[in-house]
Amino acid sequence: MQVSGSVRITLLIVAFAAPALVFAQFQTPTREELKMTVDPAYPDAAAVYLNHDFKTDDLLHFRSEYVRIKVLKESAKELATVHLGYFKGYATIAAVDGRTIHADGTIIPLNMKPEDLTRVKAGESEIRETVFNLPSVDVGSILEYSYQIRFNERVCPTDDWEIQLRYPVRKAHFTFVPCPGVLGTAPGIGSQVLIDAHGNALNDLLWYAHLPGGKPLTPDAAHRFVLDVSDIPPLPHEDWMPPIENQRYQVKFYFSPGTNASAYWNNETKYWIADVNKFAEAGSAIRDAAKQIVAESDSDLEKARKLYAAVQGLDNTNFSRTKSKDELKKEGLKQAKSAEDTWKQKSGSGDEIALLYLAMLRSVGLTAYPMKVVNRSRAMFDMDYLNFYQLNDLVIVLSTGGKEIVLDPAEKMCPFQMVAWQHSGAGGVRQLEKGLGPWTTPFLPYTSNAVTRRADLTLSPNGVITGNVQIGFTGQAALEWRQFALRNDEAALKQHCEEWLRRVVPSGIEIRFTRFANLDNPDAELTAYATVSGTPGTSTSTRLMLPGWFFASPSERTFTDQPNRTQPVDMQYAAQTRDGVVIHLPAGYTVEALPQSSAIPWTGRAVYQTKAAANGNNVTATRTLSRAFTLLSADEYGPLRDFFQKVSAADQQQLVLKAGPAPLGN
Repeated sequence: MQVSGSVRITLLIVAFAAPALVFAQFQTPTREELKMTVDPAYPDAAAVYLNHDFKTDDLLHFRSEYVRIKVLKESAKELATVHLGYFKGYATIAAVDGRTIHADGTIIPLNMKPEDLTRVKAGESEIRETVFNLPSVDVGSILEYSYQIRFNERVCPTDDWEIQLRYPVRKAHFTFVPCPGVLGTAPGIGSQVLIDAHGNALNDLLWYAHLPGGKPLTPDAAHRFVLDVSDIPPLPHEDWMPPIENQRYQVKFYFSPGTNASAYWNNETKYWIADVNKFAEAGSAIRDAAKQIVAESDSDLEKARKLYAAVQGLDNTNFSRTKSKDELKKEGLKQAKSAEDTWKQKSGSGDEIALLYLAMLRSVGLTAYPMKVVNRSRAMFDMDYLNFYQLNDLVIVLSTGGKEIVLDPAEKMCPFQMVAWQHSGAGGVRQLEKGLGPWTTPFLPYTSNAVTRRADLTLSPNGVITGNVQIGFTGQAALEWRQFALRNDEAALKQHCEEWLRRVVPSGIEIRFTRFANLDNPDAELTAYATVSGTPGTSTSTRLMLPGWFFASPSERTFTDQPNRTQPVDMQYAAQTRDGVVIHLPAGYTVEALPQSSAIPWTGRAVYQTKAAANGNNVTATRTLSRAFTLLSADEYGPLRDFFQKVSAADQQQLVLKAGPAPLGN
């Protein structure tokens, strides 16, 4: 929807003439709409879309949108600011109109002229946006606006219908009249040429639809697509959901050179592999450089490791800044057209560095294949959606010793033989030993992603705890911190770390981050150091009661708060958390009750283990939570919740200390 500010214009070259345009009409609000203070079906909703009308007509070269929104809570007042994006030279925003209707029926029209701003400019291409603010918005107001996008006569846009939105939708109407000829028997009003980047004729209009109840979408007799829906729930918002892109109700229209999925992916992958091989051709400069980096006596794996370290040392502009054409020219550089250019300039995008690595591997006789994957933080790969551009990122598959190893040279600070979590369990297409085909990268085992939390604490007689905490990260957990540090300054890193640390220590404890160790060494454990102080428990004249387990895992505990679930669970990666805490007791206090040791299994999925012991004036407590799964279906939520309810109950146990001499026999 245009409110989000996203630009959804596919530019295709056509030649038509533009008839007159059609304008939307505002509606008189009903008494019920004016008095409405809550949506009975969704009482937590901050707003409700009363009407959403979205029309695209390629015969008339225009798109229109009409929206009515009831504001129910303060947070939804932000909807009064509307952002409309478009490509300069291909479209213009016109006929913007709007008004605010107060709960008493008072109408405040939009009298200000919308602003027209540059959003992105790269060379001759420019994305602009029109911005306007509906006036005098209060809780209880109805926001109403409409606008048109008028397209250049040589533009044939496709359409995206965002049916499910952030807030519930009572009624919505969608219409799409496509370019003539794209549905085979559609009436034509002139010649047209639709081509893709490879020069193939785009003769077929396809659509990817996810509709309520699995409802099919078909064109009518006039070759139009029309959809009416009602009572659409808001976008789901559940802890640890997969990307919403694959879950929401929507329709995506797009042009394709054919309708056969197998043939499409085979052909598109061939085009991609041809481009890859051209860029990654190992010239003399790369062969000479690779020979300087590896030794003939090195094993295949050692050669791959040394070359990986070499390309990881280059400037990855995904994590720094891409140089402009003027900067490149001033430094005597150029836009990289080959892996050799990237090596000479010691700089490149993540994909360019990955292809340089591929070229180097091949230059020393190693077998390696490129793979294009969907970034799992954005979406999941769907072969039924015949759009190669759903694939975002590039990984390299090394074949050695009878096995395949997925490598991620495009990710700065990513250790050898590891991938960012967004690229594990990720679907896509790749070159195979024989031919091309779809593939899914493996998940890392939970032992590869460890968080080790240690605390050395001193307890005073009045219940105040002071001490030191260190937390070690390995695997994909460490990579996230290192990449955050690359993109942010030291102050932001410290703030981010302290916010995270506060969530894993008891309430009443103040924690201060001091430093990271091995932040710049991806092959070593990343360790965060902090100091703690505060009163985490309660006390009486003779007893101190403290949390039995100093550290907690709030992210897992949230599952116990949700009685039901509609969405799958995606916890990003399997992991293990290991805790070790030593508490030095004050003189005159003895242990009255230790938290009970626990062993809670969820066969094949997870296990939770704890143990506590008293030794003189010290109490030691260990806690391990091993989670071997990453993705679960909504049907498996029941056992997941049951497991974490047991974990949460065990985590609530207390350590009870008593003032006075130790009992006889101790």
